[in-house]
Amino acid sequence: MNANVRTGPVAIIADDEDLGRLLLAEAATTIGLIPLVFDNGTAALESALANEVSIVLLDVDMPGTDGHSVCERLRAEPKFAMVPIVMVTGREDPTAIRRAFEAGATDFISKPVNWTLLPYRLEYIIRNASKAQALAERESQVRTLVEALPDRLWVVTANGEIRWCPGIVPIDSAGMASTSSQNPPHAMVPAQHLKRTLEAIRATVADGVPRKLEYRETNAGDADRSYELRFGRREGGDVVVIRRDTTERTAAAEHIERLAYYDPLTALPNRQRCLETADRLVADAAAAHESVAFIYLDLNGFKRINDTFGHPIGDAVLRIVARQLDLAIAQFQRHHEHILLARFGGDEFVILLRDAEARSLAIDVANACYGSLKDPVTYEGIEFQSTPSVGLALYPDDGADAATVLKHADTAMYQAKAAAVNTVAVYSPAMSSRLRDWLDLEARLRRAVRDDGLHLHFQPKFRLTDNRIVGVEALLRWCDVEYGDIPPSRFISIAEEGRLIIDIGGWVIRAACRQIRAWLDQGMTVPVAINISAKELRYGDPARLVELEAKAAGISPAQIEIEITESLLVDDSTVVRTTLDRFRDLGCKIALDDFGTGYSSLAYLTRFPPDRIKIDKVFVRNIDQSLGDAAIANAILSLAENLNLLVTAEGIERAGQLEWLRRRGCHEGQGYLLSRPLSARVLEQQFLRPESVASPSIGARG
Repeated sequence: MNANVRTGPVAIIADDEDLGRLLLAEAATTIGLIPLVFDNGTAALESALANEVSIVLLDVDMPGTDGHSVCERLRAEPKFAMVPIVMVTGREDPTAIRRAFEAGATDFISKPVNWTLLPYRLEYIIRNASKAQALAERESQVRTLVEALPDRLWVVTANGEIRWCPGIVPIDSAGMASTSSQNPPHAMVPAQHLKRTLEAIRATVADGVPRKLEYRETNAGDADRSYELRFGRREGGDVVVIRRDTTERTAAAEHIERLAYYDPLTALPNRQRCLETADRLVADAAAAHESVAFIYLDLNGFKRINDTFGHPIGDAVLRIVARQLDLAIAQFQRHHEHILLARFGGDEFVILLRDAEARSLAIDVANACYGSLKDPVTYEGIEFQSTPSVGLALYPDDGADAATVLKHADTAMYQAKAAAVNTVAVYSPAMSSRLRDWLDLEARLRRAVRDDGLHLHFQPKFRLTDNRIVGVEALLRWCDVEYGDIPPSRFISIAEEGRLIIDIGGWVIRAACRQIRAWLDQGMTVPVAINISAKELRYGDPARLVELEAKAAGISPAQIEIEITESLLVDDSTVVRTTLDRFRDLGCKIALDDFGTGYSSLAYLTRFPPDRIKIDKVFVRNIDQSLGDAAIANAILSLAENLNLLVTAEGIERAGQLEWLRRRGCHEGQGYLLSRPLSARVLEQQFLRPESVASPSIGARG
């Protein structure tokens, strides 16, 4: 038996008698078939389904699955609709024959078999099946043509009088049946479309050019229906009018147009519709001596919402934003026809407007849109602050075509984002130069990561009970050969925009592990805290990087502390939780940075408790002078005590802050009063060498 897939014409043979199988196979071979033989129905069925089969020969009585069951199963498959299935049986009574045909058999061969004539019988059966297949295909073609015929057909005169219509016998004026009588044309179309129909008929009679006319019919209580009329001239001057119901096609076309031109999330026009509309508005404005304003709007911090809460929440926020923008411009659309709001992509929106006073109108529209998003968006009880950056450019003042003006509106938007201004930025040529600087910095930063052009400084953390150094926080620094020292606040934002932050995070992990190794080689053990961003957690694999780089440096991952922002604990995604669990498995401590400024609550802290929380410097700044800040700090310290967490206060710059924190039992602190961030060499000299560690005094060092 062989159930393998074969190429070439195959005959499936199933018979539980050895001699019968042998002789049936020989007959199949004689007519050029490849016989696949089986002693049971189950194996035969499996092989038949796996091969391209020319004929199936089945013994009726077999162990397991009998021939009738195999036949019925094969006929259930579309590819066996026309394959001949022949029952080989010793039963010749009418009941047995009827049972074979009910199962779907093409024919039957009685036992004992005339083996001499069998090849000719099989050849005849296969030839008939082939002819039946060809006939079925022709019937299918004809059926397709028939089903494609239009709904109605008329033969009409040049004046539109109906000469003939299927199923209708023309009548003459006396009411008698007559093949020469005429009927009025209003039977073809509703009255409101009759004029256009007659014009098309007369034009077709005159020049013989085929024509097409579309119209929509509205019926009370029924859905609208769409129709298409086609006109073709016959010999003799009559016109064939074919009417086709195109309702479904029209609906499909409208659906396709919505898919092509409208954003499925917000239902606003999409980028493609925006670009096409912009080209049209510019062309119309050029002819009318008007202007077109392009307003480019981008949501600040929206990526943080997606990274922290996930895209479903981000999508919900975008829908709310789109509704608010739509409401903001609705007041202007009532008085100005040519205004379009489109979702350009991601968290970007574009507003187009054409008007004689486009500049002043656009500023009003842009300010209204900014104002509509000034307050936080609330979804499922959480407030999301995502104020927009808005840029404005005009045709023809800022460009001779839509693409140029749109690019300049985008440039103005980036200027508003970089300047962090709460106003609309109107394009000026100087902005393009600033954007080029931004892109130049991004390229330089990418090269710095690639060529190891970054470096780390380390800010010490001190135990406040004895002023001893207990660890350091790694802080990234970049000194460009041309620009000099570039502050992290500038280049980190560039990295976030360009998705370079994941590569930078990998560089920091590697550099930190190597520095720990260098200190260990000098007999100094210093835990190092590194910051892990939301993007790294979501789209990178920082835990694996820590594991690999620690192994490469020959250090324990337990010497690395991971600092995350508290908003990441709100993100209860599998990716975030799994990554944090992997850090824990490696022995890394988890610190919650900027505590009190984000979205944390007791529920999140108890679900995944960190090892340390860091009081944000915004609460430390006036901790010894403000009752409110002191109350918040006290609450954080009490919470940490109850949860058995270490507390580190950030931003200690005055002695009064330090004394307050000591009195309240804060464990650790860092800030300029204690030490500024230092290079590894200076850190070693001031705090890590034996003579430095022996002196517990704290001052403004470095």
